[in-house]
Amino acid sequence: MQLIQADEWCPTAATNGRNFYYNTKFVEKLSVKKLEFLFGHEICHCVFDHFGRVGSRDRQLSNIAQDYAVNQILVDERIGEKITEVKICYDAKYRGMAWEEIYDLLYEKAEKISMPDLLKQLGDLLDEHINEDGSGPGKEGDKDGKGKGAPGMTKEEAQAIRDEIKEAMVQSAAAAGAGKVPAGIQRLIKDMTEPKISWRDLVRQEIQSIIRNDYSFTRPNRKSMHSGAILPGMKEATTIDIACSIDMSGSIGEADATVFLSEVK
Repeated sequence: MQLIQADEWCPTAATNGRNFYYNTKFVEKLSVKKLEFLFGHEICHCVFDHFGRVGSRDRQLSNIAQDYAVNQILVDERIGEKITEVKICYDAKYRGMAWEEIYDLLYEKAEKISMPDLLKQLGDLLDEHINEDGSGPGKEGDKDGKGKGAPGMTKEEAQAIRDEIKEAMVQSAAAAGAGKVPAGIQRLIKDMTEPKISWRDLVRQEIQSIIRNDYSFTRPNRKSMHSGAILPGMKEATTIDIACSIDMSGSIGEADATVFLSEVK
């Protein structure tokens, strides 16, 4: 990532996957070890593709959950020294959890005490989270509408960055060797490198009716063969009844539900 000074809109640091934006006064307060922690924090956001995985979840709560997951990995792996200049989102009880799991737990709390009250209780974001279209810090309130924040990207540009990061991550993990890659990143690499069968193909292979309701000579009835008569056997029904239930818990929004229903159809 290219280093870009962003004092006008960035109070700490930020990344869009391509650039590392920083505030001069903030980074000058940090020791070398704390700078390592900061760089690791931004790199983890890129590695886990936090820009493209929010979906219809609450963005601010997603950002907090992502910070909890990232900071825990950095502490566990002894990457630099934990930053204390701001009250970062860190709690050992989230160790080993994906950010989506952390989000669900935080969302349950928000339903009980309200989202604004929960956000006040949680730690501060270590960095500014930028959306793929460039919206986020530095964009609000600009008279010309252009903003001073990070530039937006097309879907093609964002996907190209993702592909570069994935390739670099796999190569780095191989170079590091077994046992030296954080568990969360190991799971991510496994998902990328081990081929998966399409769920549609799996459904076609595994699901069939167990009810035989029609006759066919494709498979003759063996019981009648000893008599010299060839009688048709029975074949399975060509339709099947399926019951489908959809998880509509707090983390599932209208956009996700629409995707679910589209896949079902």
